[in-house]
Amino acid sequence: MNIRDYIKSNFVVVGHRGLPSEYVENTIESFENAFKFTDIVELDVHLSSDNEVYIIHDFNLNRLASIDKDIENIESAEIDRIMVRGQNIPKLRDLFKLFRDKYFLVELKTVHDDGYLVKNELTKYTLQVVESMGMEDHVCIISFDPYALRRAGELSRTIMLGFDYDQHSEKYIGKIDCKDLKSMGVSLFLPEYKKEYMKKFKEIQDDGYFVVPWTVDREEDGMFIANSGLNGYITNMVDRMSKLSR
Repeated sequence: MNIRDYIKSNFVVVGHRGLPSEYVENTIESFENAFKFTDIVELDVHLSSDNEVYIIHDFNLNRLASIDKDIENIESAEIDRIMVRGQNIPKLRDLFKLFRDKYFLVELKTVHDDGYLVKNELTKYTLQVVESMGMEDHVCIISFDPYALRRAGELSRTIMLGFDYDQHSEKYIGKIDCKDLKSMGVSLFLPEYKKEYMKKFKEIQDDGYFVVPWTVDREEDGMFIANSGLNGYITNMVDRMSKLSR
């Protein structure tokens, strides 16, 4: 089953960076344990200075590894020696080798925390990893960056695309409607969850898009979304929240 059909036929409870409520986010250990409760996870990717695709959220390594460097400025040989709270920073290809039958929302980190776009070839090299590993049917490329998504669509006519959206997105690119989503070629909309926006989320879903909000960690919110008819949600606590939809 490809990822489109998987989302279409299931209420998906997505492990946000694996299972970070119990394990170090975006590590093999975190994903391995998330997969005990779900078949789909979200993860973040960055590009090393020598074009290796790594799974990590932050641009700067200070929060996770106490190293004041941006990962884009470090070669892979050095990254492989860095420990994040006792865990290695995994390569995207290594995760795919371990879990070839699972599903992945792969977020391209091209919008810096300060709001500016990072110009590198992350989109190109991420798609190369996906295609070389034969994972096209199990991956949806997602991003806050509409330019990265359009680039992904140019590089691959078959890859599924998803658009992340939050209050900062509205500040930088304005309000989003279905015409914008169509122009980006996306089929999955991933908005920051706010209960008061549910009417808008349903309107977007009714126009033919999958809608999976984030980050949902309260049981009452999870039940509300499940009962609303949306396609799922992303959570830091997939071990606990996945039980609500069974």
